Amino acid sequence: MATDDARDFLQRTQQDRGYTLEMHRIMAAADLEWAKKYNEFIEATYTGQRLLDRKTKELLQIVVEAALRADVEQIQAHVRVALQEGASPREILEALQAVIAPMGALAFRRGVQAWAAETGLDAA
Repeated sequence: MATDDARDFLQRTQQDRGYTLEMHRIMAAADLEWAKKYNEFIEATYTGQRLLDRKTKELLQIVVEAALRADVEQIQAHVRVALQEGASPREILEALQAVIAPMGALAFRRGVQAWAAETGLDAA
């Protein structure tokens, strides 16, 4: 059972990132102190405003996670946030297309699957 501190942490994570992953829930229960420090790092490098806006960072996350062959659901979370941050479905698809050569067709396919599932533009 999660403590009130762990629940608060998970709610803030959801609010700041736009999603939570199983890892966040596990670490909030197992080692909340570490999870909080990890979130500080994520804010400094990903969710916090610096020179790159959140939309651009989400486009980067999508193509990197596709290249690394992350779970489709994880890529979908970033597609969802990118759409919320103002990216168009076409911009996301173009970002994936721009890196198909270095990341390979298999990774591209996973990215396109996530994009199609989240935008509803999958083939009929």
